[in-house]
Amino acid sequence: MSGNFLNIFLIFFLNSCNSVPKFYEGLIFSREKKPLANIKVCEINTNKCTYTDNKGYFKLEKEKSSINDLIVYSGNKPVDTIKTFWNQHGEKMNYSFVEGKKDTLFINVQ
Repeated sequence: MSGNFLNIFLIFFLNSCNSVPKFYEGLIFSREKKPLANIKVCEINTNKCTYTDNKGYFKLEKEKSSINDLIVYSGNKPVDTIKTFWNQHGEKMNYSFVEGKKDTLFINVQ
């Protein structure tokens, strides 16, 4: 029940904003602070995916009516999940890796 309420709230919130984000973007680096190329990034609950370039940068078009978490793959193995939105104790919503933000994820890859 609470999950449905959150989805309805997010759809209402996004539709009420003047500028709804159209994509996710960010950088993915190794723990040694080196950019990682060819890392697959997928939006959860969709079939939308993209890969990082040689600078570790990715840009992925998002679903128009929602903001979802992202799954990060190295090869075919999921290595991390990016929480793209959250709030704490009813405070304002916080966003990561949503259009215009300069976010970076550091991961261990074999």
